[in-house]
Formats: sequence, C-alpha cells, structure tokens
Amino acid sequence: MRWKASQFWKNASPNELLSFFLTIDKGEDLRSLAEHMLVDSEFCDLVFEYLWLLRSEDATKKFLNDESITPELLMRFIYFGYGKQFLLETFDSNSYFLQIRDLFNSAQSLRILSLGEEMDRDPTLKIHLLSNLDPQTWEAYFDLLEEKNMTMQTLLGIFANLRENEIRKILLNSHTLYYYLRMMMVSGKQNTEVTEGKEMENRNRLESILDSIHIWETFCLHLKDQYDLKQQSVLTPKERDSKRLSLVLKELTKIPSIDRQDVLVYLRGNGVVLDLWEETTVISALSNFDRVGKYF
Repeated sequence: MRWKASQFWKNASPNELLSFFLTIDKGEDLRSLAEHMLVDSEFCDLVFEYLWLLRSEDATKKFLNDESITPELLMRFIYFGYGKQFLLETFDSNSYFLQIRDLFNSAQSLRILSLGEEMDRDPTLKIHLLSNLDPQTWEAYFDLLEEKNMTMQTLLGIFANLRENEIRKILLNSHTLYYYLRMMMVSGKQNTEVTEGKEMENRNRLESILDSIHIWETFCLHLKDQYDLKQQSVLTPKERDSKRLSLVLKELTKIPSIDRQDVLVYLRGNGVVLDLWEETTVISALSNFDRVGKYF
C-alpha cells in the first residue's frame, strides 16, 4: 500500500486520519495495516496517537474491534493510553480501565483475555475485561480456562492482590460481572473442592464484598416489584412516581458519600434509576443534603 512509504502519517490531521480509517476496507487492507503496525513501532505509535485522540469516535471503536487488529496490538494500545493518562496528576488506574473497557466489545475482550501471561501481570485490567463478557463469551472463557487446566480458584485468585475498595468499585460498575461471580461462588460451595489457607481467605474476602453488593441487588428487586419501570421509562420526568427516587435518595444517604457515585452507577445499570436526568437529579439532591440537610 502506498501509504507505507508516504509522509501522510506524519502530516495528517486527526480528522484526515479518521477519514482514512473510514476508507480502509475490511480484509486485506486492514490486515496489511495491522501487520505493518507490528513491524514498525514508530508507525504503530503514530497510529495509536491518533486513535487515542479520537477514542470517543465510533469509527475508532469499529477499528479497534476488527479481528484484523491482533490482541498483541490491542495490549500495546491499552498501555499506550495508560502512559498518556499516567502523566496526569489525578491518574487512577481503575478509572482508566473503566474508560478503556468501553472501547472493546465482548468478543474482542475475550481475544485480549486469551493472552494468558500478559493478563496475569495486570489483574485490574483482566477484571475489567471480564466485565465486558456477555453470556456467550463467558462460556467461551470458561472453555479457555479448562483448556489451560485452570480452576475456579485460579480465576478468583485474580482478586487477591487488589484492595477491597478497588474490587467493590469494579463490581458496582459492572453488575454483569457481579452477577456471574456470585453464581460462581454459589456453584463453588456445592463443589467438593477443598480450599484452605490463602485461597480460603481470598474466597471469604470476595464473598464479603459480594454480600455487601447483594444488599443493593435486593433493593433493586424490591423497586422492580413495587414499580412498573418499563411504564415509568416512557413517561416524562414530571409524570413519573417521585416516591421511587425518594427511596433511592433515602438509601444513598445511609452510606458514606465517597461510595454513593459507584452505587448510583450500579442502580442505573440495574434499571431502577432510569436515565441521565434521574442520575443527575439524585447527585444534585445528595449534594444539597450534604450541604444543608435537605434534598431540594
């Protein structure tokens, strides 16, 4: 391809590069580009620079989720962005991985997870990618574990080196991952496999975190039984039953303010906080409560 020998990559604007990506056909053209990225690190970093600038664009996400982009390249992109964010004074790895996981679909997340050794070096990234898996790819991941003779204990072991508040934040931001882990723990209790020592300590710690989130799962089920959320969602905010948000506010004021945002994400993910308007309303009401002791 002529672009390999040209100065296009060094002189193009972000919009010009995005336009170029849009013109690349699937198949040989994209495979050729991906292969060249693997052998030319300067070229690869230049592509990543533009991809990072345009990470919120749909075309970038489409590019990153194409099968021609190898898991090795995707890992390089993830840590390219990590290096960019690390330079910020307020850098937080959990927040970064929450942002980066949204760039990948379920199938691409599974392909990255297949890089066993690389994944073992960064359990935080591994957990965030696991949270991207849908039911079908979860089954494929379990098959992958069996191929490598790995047990459920090995999978649960990825949480061992993370602090409790980190694990809790991750699970609150991914109710799907929380659900599957809870099912795994229930299944594990019925298993005859004996755990002791550090493994038992890790299991007990994770069970304690899951139990603390289960309280919010129960709260969500209660609201779903009490209100027709599907019917509520088609109404304007003023037409909805305000008692539901009052119950949400009442429960959120019972917990430390530092935990409220993550719990609110969980509530919205479970559909009991219906949309952005309700989420911002709750945040504003909680802020007023902390300042003056009343919601509005």
